[in-house]
Amino acid sequence: MLSILALALAAAAAPAPPNGSCTPAKAFVGTICVPQTDGRHPAILLLGGSEGGDMMKYTAPQFTRYGYVAASVAYFNAPGLPQTLENIPVETVGKALADIAKRPDVDPNRIAIMGVSKGGEFALLAASTYPQIRAVIADVPSPFAWQGIAQGPGPATSSWTQGGKPVPYVLYGDAMGQQFAQAYMTGSPLDLRKGYDPSMTQNKAEIPAAMFHLENIRGPVLCFGADDDQIWNSDAQCQLAMQYLRVHHHAYADQYLHYAGAGHLFLFSSAQRPLTQAPMGQLTLMLGGTSASNLAARSKAWPKIGAFLQSALGKQE
Repeated sequence: MLSILALALAAAAAPAPPNGSCTPAKAFVGTICVPQTDGRHPAILLLGGSEGGDMMKYTAPQFTRYGYVAASVAYFNAPGLPQTLENIPVETVGKALADIAKRPDVDPNRIAIMGVSKGGEFALLAASTYPQIRAVIADVPSPFAWQGIAQGPGPATSSWTQGGKPVPYVLYGDAMGQQFAQAYMTGSPLDLRKGYDPSMTQNKAEIPAAMFHLENIRGPVLCFGADDDQIWNSDAQCQLAMQYLRVHHHAYADQYLHYAGAGHLFLFSSAQRPLTQAPMGQLTLMLGGTSASNLAARSKAWPKIGAFLQSALGKQE
């Protein structure tokens, strides 16, 4: 149903690091970027959103400037992987995690994960599943599983599986289909927020069962919300995550940062590509924010990421 291509463009806008090198991963589908310094390094796994493929390979080199081995992990829409974002095994991340942890240039006790949008949702599930993950950066995520994203009509199912079984999920409401129909019939921009918000309200009773066991995360969580997110309510979803962590007495320095006027992909915006909207086939997908607000939020958020990682895991030995 949905294929957000914008992140592929956005990731390419990330500034190039002064050093580091990247090669295709062998044990999983993705790309591994390493600093050019010796010794064992902390590492970070990177998960893109509903565009699929290995698009975080464009962002991975940036983390080498922090002294990290960075691995972009594809989980669908790539050779050898599912072609739609439905029933994606969390073990996909587990496989990549095991491979990165055994590298001689990685300290297996200092591994983080970062996900964007649906990748943020997946990152929270993975960190709740694998205690080897010691820090989480969830950019405009959901702390619970949403319905999978199909590419045509078919029965509803989860976005994710765990141990071969679908993870409990929240269904899309009628408003989601109505937004697509309106955009196709009228040529107006596609506003997914008007599909997600009613779905979250209509199916509120499904959320508790669909919440990930965030209390199992063995490290701090940094959650970014965007106040003008036109995909879904990342502000409310981050607050839900923080509330859950507080109620369950998560013993780490979790942080929630939200940015006024920022849109869904503010973290990857640039002056040349503000990412307030994006083409999606014959439609225009609304992402939110303005050029100024997205750039302002980006300039604040990236230093926060660096400081968070250093506080949680430190630099290389």
